Amino acid sequence: MPRIYLCSATGALTTDAAPVGGGVAVLEALTPQLTNADFDVTLLTPGATEGRDGIRQQLPVPTLSQAEPDRILQLNARDYARFALEWEAALADYFRDIDPSDAVVLANDTSEGPPFAQLHENGFRQIALLHVIVSEFFSRRYISQPTGIPLRGHHLSALWRWAEQRGLANRAPNIARLVWPKERALAQFVDAPIAPSAPLARSLADCYPGTGVARRTQIVPWGVIGEPDPTLRTQRRESLHEVGADPNRFTLLTLSRLSPEKRIELVIEALRLIERQSPSTAERIQLIIAGAPAYMGGAAYLRRLRRAASRLKRAEVQFVGYVSGEPKWRLFAAADAFCSPSYYEAYGLTIAQALASGVPVIATPHDGARATVDQRHGWIAQATPRAFAASIRRAVHADETREILQRREAAARWGRDRPFDLAANRLIGIARRLATGEPAEEAL
Repeated sequence: MPRIYLCSATGALTTDAAPVGGGVAVLEALTPQLTNADFDVTLLTPGATEGRDGIRQQLPVPTLSQAEPDRILQLNARDYARFALEWEAALADYFRDIDPSDAVVLANDTSEGPPFAQLHENGFRQIALLHVIVSEFFSRRYISQPTGIPLRGHHLSALWRWAEQRGLANRAPNIARLVWPKERALAQFVDAPIAPSAPLARSLADCYPGTGVARRTQIVPWGVIGEPDPTLRTQRRESLHEVGADPNRFTLLTLSRLSPEKRIELVIEALRLIERQSPSTAERIQLIIAGAPAYMGGAAYLRRLRRAASRLKRAEVQFVGYVSGEPKWRLFAAADAFCSPSYYEAYGLTIAQALASGVPVIATPHDGARATVDQRHGWIAQATPRAFAASIRRAVHADETREILQRREAAARWGRDRPFDLAANRLIGIARRLATGEPAEEAL
């Protein structure tokens, strides 16, 4: 039986209980599929002590010695870097005693991944799920978004190479080691990087030229994870009442962890503009913000959103906290439009879930939107309050003219055609070929 080792720094957490994002959602959906496909599955996660529970093997890391696993969601940049390096060291120690024959190591992250170069040298075949291109995310989160300077990921990776050549990189903080050297090692040594969209695959290749990663990267769109149900729309009034929302208003929904890269303030700024342009339209609209703060800057970001929402005079904003399970699917189906204003999304699992729930999407032109949204079931708007406000008003007009019904059906049809099983079967095939020593890509 082929063995597969799933490495996940957040693998002890669940999407039912914590705002851990799409990476954990993919892992939750993929793990039982691998087990059912007759893999010997071991899920490696960090913890306070060493121990095994079913398929989960916990490896001790000092940062969690006296804390629950969800502590990593509140770490600052310095503490996060220390934790990620501790986790890498724990994985390195673990795999020293593992026979690489018939084994595949699957990393569910880059910065929190295993020591890619060391595993390659020791004969392990590797898969890495790309939930983010770290260099690209870093450039947008910390440079281009706050300053307006149009630096992209490949610019910063080239700058890092320049610094290395001149001996300057040794002075960089630990967090930098988790961005460029770690991601470059992935690009050099992982047999099958898995990208959920073509733009993401191109971004990785652009950041690390000369590694040959472009010809090894497999494009596997995740599709829809979970069990959306467009018929829950019939319970719209009750679903909105449950979260304190007004069923008589046109309902916009965001559903994500609350952190700066989600750029939810763009929707609020668009509503302020609509209040000035058309007060009567604004009075018809409410925004539901579902989610909880997580990762660096999350708590401060929630305070910022609440301050921005308090300045609205006619449109309503409801903060409903973290939702999961059946309440999440009811909320999706109750929405009239789903908003994805992020400045970075590798795929956008919540976009896919919204569409599968029969909800049209308004999104900025990030990679996730370009991979999922088209004019039949949504609107892509430039990331300005004016452009986003215009798309919201188009959605309201579509509701008034009943055009929204056609868009809802097109959205639900998109979801029905893209179950996660399709992605899982692709990944299982790749893992099985690697475990038997074959190339990751099936011969044509």
